[in-house]
Amino acid sequence: MPHYQLLITLYFIFFAFVTWYRFHLGLVLLFLLLPTYLIRFHIGPLPTTLLEMMMWILFTIFIIRNFENWKSLVSNFKFQVSKNSTLFGGIFFFLLAATISVLTAVDIRAALGEWKAFYIEPFLLFLILIPTISNQQLAINNKPIANCQLLIVGALIFSGLITSLLAIYQHYTGWMVPAAFWENGNSYRVTAWYGFPNAVGLFLAPLIPLSMYLLKRNFDIKKRNGKWEMGNGLAALSLFFFLISAPLAIVFSKSTGALVGLAAGIGLLFVIWKKTRWWTTLLFILGLSSILGLSSLSSIKQELLFQDRSGQIRRAIWSETFQLLRDHPIRGAGLASYQERVRPYHATLESEGIEIFHHPHNIFLTMYVNLGLLGLIGFLGIIVWFYKTGLSTKAQTPPSVSLFPYFLISSLTVIVVHGLVDSPYIKNDLAILFWFLIAFMLLSNQSYNTQ
Repeated sequence: MPHYQLLITLYFIFFAFVTWYRFHLGLVLLFLLLPTYLIRFHIGPLPTTLLEMMMWILFTIFIIRNFENWKSLVSNFKFQVSKNSTLFGGIFFFLLAATISVLTAVDIRAALGEWKAFYIEPFLLFLILIPTISNQQLAINNKPIANCQLLIVGALIFSGLITSLLAIYQHYTGWMVPAAFWENGNSYRVTAWYGFPNAVGLFLAPLIPLSMYLLKRNFDIKKRNGKWEMGNGLAALSLFFFLISAPLAIVFSKSTGALVGLAAGIGLLFVIWKKTRWWTTLLFILGLSSILGLSSLSSIKQELLFQDRSGQIRRAIWSETFQLLRDHPIRGAGLASYQERVRPYHATLESEGIEIFHHPHNIFLTMYVNLGLLGLIGFLGIIVWFYKTGLSTKAQTPPSVSLFPYFLISSLTVIVVHGLVDSPYIKNDLAILFWFLIAFMLLSNQSYNTQ
């Protein structure tokens, strides 16, 4: 047995052991190790990833350990459905469309891979999260140390911290950066683990509002109780470093979409807070006026208005995608079929030597071409429910530890705005991150509180 296979096997044994005896820690490890979907191998003829196998170990242990309580789980799920009909109606259409789109795909095997990795497995994790993090605490040596949901958020942010530190190190060394983004001497864009620059912003930007929430929470608890929530200031220090390193990593990856999405997400957070609403609005107007009016900022204006080369290519991609959807308005292209079915509409870009991309660089167009009209409707239903639920919190209350939904809204806003020029869902870790936000918003609207 090759050494890497032995190491992977030993890790799975360790992970299964931890998850069986401390199920919450299994969840924490999964979110901490989200980038491990990049570790790929085969089990017999079936391709899989380290992250995927962790997911299935979690799901299997969850079923075994809750087998006797399945009636209670079903009853709780029915309660959630009855209280959140818009959400679960959207989920039903979303997953139904994904399943149908497998049957309309060019390559059913490839479509099944996407169906499993981007739709079914993240949804299963969503189902696990709902009962697991509802007002439960993780105990070590019979001593409660933290609310499970906060540990999961912390694990996500620590994963982001390591990713951002790697990206910053790459900026000064070029280590692990593919030649296309570094050694050609023109772009100098960092890629972290992922192999392409946009992935850095896609992963890090939505985590920044969550880290702001945890840092604010820690300082509030320190002020109120005289001690840090986790027993010392190390967690707060890590959050502070992340809030510095993550934006730097995004800047070094040169992901304008992520920066604009981040500005929109944080800006919305301050618009929600009544005390900063008008100052934020004034700052936005001044900034926009400067970009549009000052000749020294013309390059930023061109980029924001899609007038530079990258923007022109995106507009051309959207145009050919609209042509495809005009001819197939109901079914779209089918899962894993966009590249093949958009080919007849690609003549103009092909003549310019531009390849066919994996997706149309817009999250709504991506959902439409992958899942058809039904899937897009389901996706929009989930988004509408999310914002309606989050904004039901009293808007005049300042963002604090008791207003976690506002920070969740900020994170999803980062994704949606960035999604206007990219597809921040069609990747294993991003799909899980999306359903993580949905699960936490659902639970923030239930009987437990996030304080």
